[in-house]
Amino acid sequence: MLLPALCLAGLAANVSGRTLEPLVTIISLEFSVGIATGALLTSAYALPFALGQPVLGPLGDIYGKLKMLKISLWALTACLFLAAFAPTFELLMASRFLAGIAAGGVVPACMATIGDSYPPERRQIAISVFVTMGILAQIFAISASGLVGEAFGWRYVLLATAAFGLLGALAASFVLKSPQPQGQQSFSVGLVAANYKSVFKNPKAVLCYSTVFIEGVALYGLMPYVADMFAQRGIGGASEAGLVIGSIGIGGLAYVVTLKLLLKRFHVYQFMAAGGILMSLGPLSLAADIAWTAVAAAFCVTGFGFMLLHNSIQTQVVDLAPASRQSAYSLHAFSFFMGQAAGPVAFGFGLASVGARGSLIISAFILAATGLVVSKLFKRAAKLSAQL
Repeated sequence: MLLPALCLAGLAANVSGRTLEPLVTIISLEFSVGIATGALLTSAYALPFALGQPVLGPLGDIYGKLKMLKISLWALTACLFLAAFAPTFELLMASRFLAGIAAGGVVPACMATIGDSYPPERRQIAISVFVTMGILAQIFAISASGLVGEAFGWRYVLLATAAFGLLGALAASFVLKSPQPQGQQSFSVGLVAANYKSVFKNPKAVLCYSTVFIEGVALYGLMPYVADMFAQRGIGGASEAGLVIGSIGIGGLAYVVTLKLLLKRFHVYQFMAAGGILMSLGPLSLAADIAWTAVAAAFCVTGFGFMLLHNSIQTQVVDLAPASRQSAYSLHAFSFFMGQAAGPVAFGFGLASVGARGSLIISAFILAATGLVVSKLFKRAAKLSAQL
Protein backbone atom coordinates (compact mmCIF):
# COMPACT_ATOMS: atom_id res chain seq x y z
CA MET A 1 0.00 0.00 0.00
CA LEU A 2 3.01 2.33 0.35
CA LEU A 3 3.45 3.34 -3.29
CA PRO A 4 -0.29 3.84 -4.05
CA ALA A 5 -0.64 5.94 -0.89
CA LEU A 6 2.37 8.07 -1.82
CA CYS A 7 1.01 8.52 -5.34
CA LEU A 8 -2.28 9.74 -3.91
CA ALA A 9 -0.48 12.09 -1.54
CA GLY A 10 1.61 13.50 -4.38
CA LEU A 11 -1.53 14.01 -6.47
CA ALA A 12 -2.38 17.29 -4.74
CA ALA A 13 0.95 18.97 -5.40
CA ASN A 14 1.11 17.66 -8.97
CA VAL A 15 -2.38 18.91 -9.81
CA SER A 16 -2.16 22.29 -8.10
CA GLY A 17 1.07 23.36 -9.77
CA ARG A 18 0.01 23.37 -13.43
CA THR A 19 -3.75 23.90 -13.65
CA LEU A 20 -3.62 27.69 -14.04
CA GLU A 21 -1.30 27.69 -17.08
CA PRO A 22 -4.09 27.26 -19.68
CA LEU A 23 -6.17 29.90 -17.83
CA VAL A 24 -3.67 32.76 -17.84
CA THR A 25 -5.53 34.61 -20.60
CA ILE A 26 -8.91 34.23 -18.84
CA ILE A 27 -7.57 35.35 -15.45
CA SER A 28 -5.65 38.26 -16.99
CA LEU A 29 -8.82 39.53 -18.67
CA GLU A 30 -10.88 39.26 -15.47
CA PHE A 31 -8.37 41.21 -13.39
CA SER A 32 -7.34 43.57 -16.24
CA VAL A 33 -3.65 42.68 -16.18
CA GLY A 34 -1.30 41.91 -19.07
CA ILE A 35 -0.49 38.39 -20.24
CA ALA A 36 3.09 38.68 -18.99
CA THR A 37 1.78 39.68 -15.56
CA GLY A 38 -0.78 36.88 -15.53
CA ALA A 39 1.95 34.39 -16.47
CA LEU A 40 3.67 35.25 -13.18
CA LEU A 41 1.04 33.10 -11.44
CA THR A 42 3.24 30.19 -12.47
CA SER A 43 6.31 31.83 -10.93
CA ALA A 44 4.28 32.75 -7.83
CA TYR A 45 3.84 29.02 -7.18
CA ALA A 46 7.17 27.69 -8.42
CA LEU A 47 9.44 30.27 -6.75
CA PRO A 48 8.32 29.70 -3.12
CA PHE A 49 8.19 25.96 -3.83
CA ALA A 50 11.86 26.19 -4.72
CA LEU A 51 12.94 28.63 -2.01
CA GLY A 52 11.38 26.52 0.75
CA GLN A 53 13.38 23.43 -0.19
CA PRO A 54 16.66 24.26 1.60
CA VAL A 55 14.71 24.30 4.89
CA LEU A 56 11.97 21.72 4.25
CA GLY A 57 14.38 19.02 3.11
CA PRO A 58 16.50 18.96 6.30
CA LEU A 59 13.35 19.25 8.45
CA GLY A 60 12.09 16.05 6.85
CA ASP A 61 15.40 14.28 7.44
CA ILE A 62 15.46 15.42 11.09
CA TYR A 63 11.82 15.19 12.22
CA GLY A 64 10.48 12.57 9.83
CA LYS A 65 9.52 12.59 6.15
CA LEU A 66 5.94 11.45 6.68
CA LYS A 67 5.29 13.98 9.44
CA MET A 68 6.41 16.79 7.12
CA LEU A 69 4.31 15.31 4.31
CA LYS A 70 1.11 15.37 6.35
CA ILE A 71 1.62 18.93 7.63
CA SER A 72 2.42 20.16 4.12
CA LEU A 73 -0.67 18.54 2.58
CA TRP A 74 -3.09 20.10 5.08
CA ALA A 75 -1.46 23.52 4.63
CA LEU A 76 -1.62 23.16 0.83
CA THR A 77 -5.33 22.31 0.96
CA ALA A 78 -6.09 25.44 3.00
CA CYS A 79 -4.11 27.65 0.58
CA LEU A 80 -5.88 26.21 -2.47
CA PHE A 81 -9.29 26.96 -0.98
CA LEU A 82 -8.10 30.49 -0.21
CA ALA A 83 -6.96 30.98 -3.81
CA ALA A 84 -10.34 29.87 -5.18
CA PHE A 85 -12.07 32.76 -3.39
CA ALA A 86 -9.40 35.45 -3.90
CA PRO A 87 -11.20 38.73 -4.78
CA THR A 88 -8.17 40.46 -6.30
CA PHE A 89 -5.21 39.49 -8.44
CA GLU A 90 -2.83 40.44 -5.62
CA LEU A 91 -4.56 38.08 -3.18
CA LEU A 92 -4.59 35.33 -5.80
CA MET A 93 -0.84 35.77 -6.23
CA ALA A 94 -0.34 35.71 -2.45
CA SER A 95 -2.38 32.53 -1.99
CA ARG A 96 -0.49 30.86 -4.84
CA PHE A 97 2.76 31.89 -3.13
CA LEU A 98 1.67 30.25 0.13
CA ALA A 99 0.47 27.17 -1.74
CA GLY A 100 3.88 26.88 -3.37
CA ILE A 101 5.60 26.87 0.02
CA ALA A 102 3.27 24.16 1.32
CA ALA A 103 3.57 22.02 -1.83
CA GLY A 104 7.34 22.11 -1.44
CA GLY A 105 7.05 19.68 1.45
CA VAL A 106 5.04 17.07 -0.45
CA VAL A 107 6.82 15.57 -3.46
CA PRO A 108 10.37 15.60 -1.98
CA ALA A 109 9.11 13.72 1.09
CA CYS A 110 7.40 11.16 -1.15
CA MET A 111 10.50 10.70 -3.30
CA ALA A 112 12.79 10.37 -0.29
CA THR A 113 10.45 7.77 1.22
CA ILE A 114 10.61 5.77 -2.02
CA GLY A 115 14.39 5.99 -1.91
CA ASP A 116 14.39 4.63 1.64
CA SER A 117 11.87 1.88 0.94
CA TYR A 118 12.97 0.33 -2.38
CA PRO A 119 16.29 -1.38 -3.25
CA PRO A 120 18.36 0.08 -6.12
CA GLU A 121 17.21 -2.54 -8.65
CA ARG A 122 13.55 -1.58 -8.09
CA ARG A 123 14.01 2.10 -7.38
CA GLN A 124 13.87 3.55 -10.91
CA ILE A 125 10.67 1.62 -11.61
CA ALA A 126 9.07 2.85 -8.35
CA ILE A 127 10.15 6.43 -9.00
CA SER A 128 8.88 6.31 -12.58
CA VAL A 129 5.50 4.99 -11.41
CA PHE A 130 5.20 7.79 -8.84
CA VAL A 131 6.25 10.46 -11.33
CA THR A 132 3.96 9.15 -14.04
CA MET A 133 0.97 8.98 -11.72
CA GLY A 134 1.63 12.65 -11.08
CA ILE A 135 1.88 13.31 -14.79
CA LEU A 136 -1.35 11.43 -15.45
CA ALA A 137 -2.99 13.63 -12.84
CA GLN A 138 -1.62 16.62 -14.71
CA ILE A 139 -2.96 15.29 -18.02
CA PHE A 140 -6.45 15.22 -16.58
CA ALA A 141 -6.10 18.41 -14.54
CA ILE A 142 -4.49 20.58 -17.21
CA SER A 143 -6.72 19.32 -20.00
CA ALA A 144 -9.84 19.70 -17.87
CA SER A 145 -8.82 23.09 -16.50
CA GLY A 146 -9.01 24.74 -19.90
CA LEU A 147 -12.42 23.21 -20.61
CA VAL A 148 -13.84 23.91 -17.14
CA GLY A 149 -12.30 27.37 -17.01
CA GLU A 150 -13.89 28.42 -20.30
CA ALA A 151 -17.26 26.89 -19.42
CA PHE A 152 -17.64 27.81 -15.74
CA GLY A 153 -14.73 30.04 -14.69
CA TRP A 154 -11.25 29.59 -13.27
CA ARG A 155 -12.46 29.56 -9.63
CA TYR A 156 -14.13 26.18 -10.15
CA VAL A 157 -10.79 24.83 -11.35
CA LEU A 158 -9.11 25.95 -8.13
CA LEU A 159 -11.92 24.48 -6.04
CA ALA A 160 -11.30 21.15 -7.76
CA THR A 161 -7.56 21.33 -6.99
CA ALA A 162 -8.44 22.06 -3.35
CA ALA A 163 -10.60 18.92 -3.31
CA PHE A 164 -7.62 16.91 -4.58
CA GLY A 165 -5.54 18.45 -1.81
CA LEU A 166 -8.08 17.36 0.78
CA LEU A 167 -8.08 13.83 -0.64
CA GLY A 168 -4.29 13.65 -0.45
CA ALA A 169 -4.22 15.00 3.10
CA LEU A 170 -6.76 12.42 4.26
CA ALA A 171 -4.84 9.60 2.57
CA ALA A 172 -1.57 10.65 4.19
CA SER A 173 -3.14 11.06 7.61
CA PHE A 174 -4.97 7.73 7.74
CA VAL A 175 -2.90 5.39 5.56
CA LEU A 176 0.74 6.44 5.87
CA LYS A 177 2.04 5.63 9.34
CA SER A 178 5.15 7.40 10.60
CA PRO A 179 7.76 5.12 12.19
CA GLN A 180 8.59 5.61 15.85
CA PRO A 181 11.41 8.16 16.18
CA GLN A 182 14.75 6.70 17.24
CA GLY A 183 17.26 9.13 18.66
CA GLN A 184 15.66 12.10 16.91
CA GLN A 185 18.02 15.03 16.48
CA SER A 186 17.19 18.66 17.15
CA PHE A 187 17.10 21.13 14.30
CA SER A 188 20.22 23.26 13.98
CA VAL A 189 21.94 25.23 11.25
CA GLY A 190 25.01 23.07 11.72
CA LEU A 191 23.04 19.87 11.13
CA VAL A 192 21.43 21.34 8.01
CA ALA A 193 24.84 22.36 6.71
CA ALA A 194 26.19 18.89 7.43
CA ASN A 195 23.34 17.31 5.45
CA TYR A 196 24.01 19.48 2.43
CA LYS A 197 27.76 18.99 2.71
CA SER A 198 27.23 15.24 2.49
CA VAL A 199 25.14 15.75 -0.66
CA PHE A 200 27.74 17.88 -2.42
CA LYS A 201 30.53 15.46 -1.60
CA ASN A 202 29.14 13.50 -4.52
CA PRO A 203 30.59 15.01 -7.73
CA LYS A 204 27.34 14.27 -9.58
CA ALA A 205 25.32 16.68 -7.41
CA VAL A 206 26.04 19.90 -9.31
CA LEU A 207 25.43 18.14 -12.61
CA CYS A 208 22.06 16.80 -11.44
CA TYR A 209 20.82 20.13 -10.14
CA SER A 210 22.00 22.25 -13.05
CA THR A 211 20.32 19.87 -15.53
CA VAL A 212 16.87 20.07 -13.97
CA PHE A 213 17.17 23.86 -13.63
CA ILE A 214 17.75 24.12 -17.38
CA GLU A 215 14.77 21.80 -18.01
CA GLY A 216 12.56 24.06 -15.92
CA VAL A 217 13.60 27.21 -17.78
CA ALA A 218 13.66 25.91 -21.34
CA LEU A 219 10.58 23.65 -21.32
CA TYR A 220 8.21 24.91 -18.65
CA GLY A 221 8.94 28.60 -19.13
CA LEU A 222 6.92 28.65 -22.35
CA MET A 223 3.83 26.89 -20.98
CA PRO A 224 1.90 29.96 -19.69
CA TYR A 225 2.14 31.53 -23.16
CA VAL A 226 0.71 28.64 -25.18
CA ALA A 227 -2.93 29.79 -24.96
CA ASP A 228 -2.00 33.32 -26.05
CA MET A 229 0.07 31.99 -28.97
CA PHE A 230 -2.88 29.92 -30.15
CA ALA A 231 -5.26 32.86 -29.76
CA GLN A 232 -3.00 35.15 -31.79
CA ARG A 233 -2.81 32.58 -34.58
CA GLY A 234 -6.56 31.93 -34.43
CA ILE A 235 -6.13 28.18 -33.86
CA GLY A 236 -7.41 27.85 -30.30
CA GLY A 237 -7.46 29.15 -26.74
CA ALA A 238 -7.44 27.87 -23.17
CA SER A 239 -9.06 24.51 -24.00
CA GLU A 240 -6.60 23.69 -26.77
CA ALA A 241 -3.66 24.91 -24.69
CA GLY A 242 -4.73 22.65 -21.83
CA LEU A 243 -4.91 19.64 -24.13
CA VAL A 244 -1.50 20.41 -25.64
CA ILE A 245 0.24 20.89 -22.29
CA GLY A 246 -1.50 17.82 -20.91
CA SER A 247 -0.17 15.79 -23.84
CA ILE A 248 3.21 15.77 -22.10
CA GLY A 249 1.71 13.31 -19.66
CA ILE A 250 0.71 10.92 -22.43
CA GLY A 251 4.34 10.71 -23.43
CA GLY A 252 5.24 10.15 -19.78
CA LEU A 253 2.78 7.26 -19.61
CA ALA A 254 4.33 5.70 -22.72
CA TYR A 255 7.71 5.93 -20.98
CA VAL A 256 6.52 4.02 -17.91
CA VAL A 257 4.83 1.34 -20.02
CA THR A 258 8.03 0.74 -22.00
CA LEU A 259 10.60 1.39 -19.24
CA LYS A 260 11.42 -2.23 -18.37
CA LEU A 261 12.07 -3.00 -22.03
CA LEU A 262 14.11 0.19 -22.49
CA LEU A 263 16.29 -0.60 -19.46
CA LYS A 264 17.18 -3.97 -20.97
CA ARG A 265 18.28 -2.47 -24.29
CA PHE A 266 19.72 0.97 -23.52
CA HIS A 267 22.01 2.58 -20.98
CA VAL A 268 20.96 5.52 -18.81
CA TYR A 269 23.39 7.78 -20.70
CA GLN A 270 21.54 6.98 -23.93
CA PHE A 271 18.29 7.85 -22.13
CA MET A 272 19.68 11.30 -21.33
CA ALA A 273 20.93 12.08 -24.83
CA ALA A 274 17.74 10.91 -26.54
CA GLY A 275 15.60 12.69 -23.95
CA GLY A 276 17.00 16.12 -24.70
CA ILE A 277 16.56 15.68 -28.45
CA LEU A 278 12.97 14.45 -28.14
CA MET A 279 12.06 17.26 -25.73
CA SER A 280 13.03 19.84 -28.34
CA LEU A 281 10.20 18.73 -30.65
CA GLY A 282 7.55 20.46 -28.51
CA PRO A 283 8.97 23.99 -28.78
CA LEU A 284 9.82 23.42 -32.44
CA SER A 285 6.22 22.42 -33.18
CA LEU A 286 5.00 25.62 -31.55
CA ALA A 287 7.41 27.59 -33.71
CA ALA A 288 5.95 26.00 -36.85
CA ASP A 289 2.70 27.15 -38.43
CA ILE A 290 0.75 23.92 -37.85
CA ALA A 291 -2.58 22.88 -36.33
CA TRP A 292 -2.85 22.59 -32.55
CA THR A 293 -3.54 18.86 -32.89
CA ALA A 294 -0.12 18.40 -34.52
CA VAL A 295 1.44 20.44 -31.72
CA ALA A 296 -0.27 18.15 -29.19
CA ALA A 297 1.24 15.11 -30.94
CA ALA A 298 4.69 16.71 -30.76
CA PHE A 299 4.22 17.41 -27.06
CA CYS A 300 3.49 13.72 -26.50
CA VAL A 301 6.99 13.05 -27.85
CA THR A 302 8.33 15.84 -25.67
CA GLY A 303 6.77 14.17 -22.62
CA PHE A 304 8.48 10.89 -23.47
CA GLY A 305 11.80 12.69 -23.88
CA PHE A 306 11.33 14.63 -20.67
CA MET A 307 10.88 11.41 -18.71
CA LEU A 308 13.92 9.83 -20.37
CA LEU A 309 16.13 12.64 -19.10
CA HIS A 310 14.34 13.77 -15.95
CA ASN A 311 13.65 10.33 -14.48
CA SER A 312 17.28 9.35 -15.10
CA ILE A 313 18.39 12.41 -13.13
CA GLN A 314 15.92 11.64 -10.31
CA THR A 315 17.35 8.15 -9.96
CA GLN A 316 20.83 9.65 -9.63
CA VAL A 317 19.62 12.17 -7.03
CA VAL A 318 18.20 9.65 -4.55
CA ASP A 319 21.63 7.98 -4.37
CA LEU A 320 23.70 11.16 -3.91
CA ALA A 321 23.61 10.90 -0.10
CA PRO A 322 21.57 7.95 1.26
CA ALA A 323 21.63 9.30 4.84
CA SER A 324 20.23 12.67 3.70
CA ARG A 325 17.84 11.66 0.94
CA GLN A 326 15.17 14.29 1.56
CA SER A 327 17.80 17.02 1.65
CA ALA A 328 19.22 15.72 -1.65
CA TYR A 329 15.83 15.54 -3.33
CA SER A 330 14.76 18.89 -1.91
CA LEU A 331 17.74 20.45 -3.68
CA HIS A 332 16.54 18.70 -6.84
CA ALA A 333 13.07 20.24 -6.39
CA PHE A 334 14.65 23.60 -5.54
CA SER A 335 16.63 23.59 -8.78
CA PHE A 336 13.76 22.38 -10.97
CA PHE A 337 11.22 24.83 -9.60
CA MET A 338 13.66 27.73 -9.63
CA GLY A 339 13.94 26.97 -13.33
CA GLN A 340 10.16 26.94 -13.65
CA ALA A 341 9.94 30.24 -11.76
CA ALA A 342 12.58 31.90 -13.92
CA GLY A 343 11.30 30.36 -17.14
CA PRO A 344 8.20 32.51 -17.76
CA VAL A 345 10.21 35.65 -17.03
CA ALA A 346 12.99 34.57 -19.40
CA PHE A 347 10.50 33.58 -22.11
CA GLY A 348 8.66 36.88 -21.69
CA PHE A 349 11.96 38.69 -22.22
CA GLY A 350 12.57 36.54 -25.29
CA LEU A 351 9.16 37.44 -26.71
CA ALA A 352 9.97 41.12 -26.38
CA SER A 353 13.43 40.79 -27.91
CA VAL A 354 13.43 38.05 -30.58
CA GLY A 355 9.73 37.18 -30.82
CA ALA A 356 7.83 33.95 -30.22
CA ARG A 357 9.40 31.89 -33.01
CA GLY A 358 12.94 32.90 -32.08
CA SER A 359 12.35 32.18 -28.39
CA LEU A 360 10.89 28.75 -29.14
CA ILE A 361 13.81 27.79 -31.37
CA ILE A 362 16.26 28.85 -28.66
CA SER A 363 14.36 26.74 -26.10
CA ALA A 364 14.48 23.73 -28.43
CA PHE A 365 18.23 24.12 -28.99
CA ILE A 366 18.90 24.39 -25.24
CA LEU A 367 16.92 21.22 -24.50
CA ALA A 368 18.63 19.16 -27.21
CA ALA A 369 22.09 20.39 -26.26
CA THR A 370 21.46 19.73 -22.57
CA GLY A 371 20.64 16.08 -23.14
CA LEU A 372 23.71 15.48 -25.29
CA VAL A 373 26.14 17.33 -23.02
CA VAL A 374 24.78 15.91 -19.76
CA SER A 375 24.98 12.38 -21.14
CA LYS A 376 28.69 12.77 -21.81
CA LEU A 377 29.39 14.47 -18.47
CA PHE A 378 27.61 11.78 -16.45
CA LYS A 379 29.50 9.08 -18.33
CA ARG A 380 32.78 10.85 -17.59
CA ALA A 381 31.86 11.28 -13.90
CA ALA A 382 31.08 7.55 -13.63
CA LYS A 383 34.49 6.67 -15.06
CA LEU A 384 36.24 9.00 -12.60
CA SER A 385 34.31 7.53 -9.66
CA ALA A 386 35.26 3.99 -10.74
CA GLN A 387 38.95 4.98 -10.74
CA LEU A 388 38.85 6.31 -7.16
